[in-house]
Amino acid sequence: MTIKERNTELQNRLVDKSIEAFLMGLEVFNKPTINYRTEGFSFFICNAWELMLKALLLKRGQSIYYKDQPDRTYDLSKVIHLIYTDKRQPLRINLEKIINLRNTSTHFVTEDYEAIFAPIFQSCVVNYVNELLHFHNKDVSNYLNRSSLTLTTNIKELSNE
Repeated sequence: MTIKERNTELQNRLVDKSIEAFLMGLEVFNKPTINYRTEGFSFFICNAWELMLKALLLKRGQSIYYKDQPDRTYDLSKVIHLIYTDKRQPLRINLEKIINLRNTSTHFVTEDYEAIFAPIFQSCVVNYVNELLHFHNKDVSNYLNRSSLTLTTNIKELSNE
């Protein structure tokens, strides 16, 4: 197998795993009996974006590995900075907010801010579907009904605190 063929195979595997992570995120968020759904969604959607964007870098002929650590691939923040170079771009801002939630959830207990994050998550879902189609010509409707892309929420009244 040539290097180009291995690269293409890796791109395809990354995209396939990205779609799996995306679908898992939707399933977790839309399951009303899960209390950890906001955090769980943030984990899976970040993974989905990271894998999809790494596949894009490979498609563009760019490396996904740190030069000083050739066995370590770029993290999500790094690939976002490489692909979405405008710090004011709404898609990038949206992803960075979700990354912050994911990082906080990984290392500490987060408050239940579903009412705040639901619109941010919904925007992220739409952005992912559009970018997956744009970058990799993959249509999410081949994997699930488009009506499943709407996130269901248990919006509680927010207090000033």
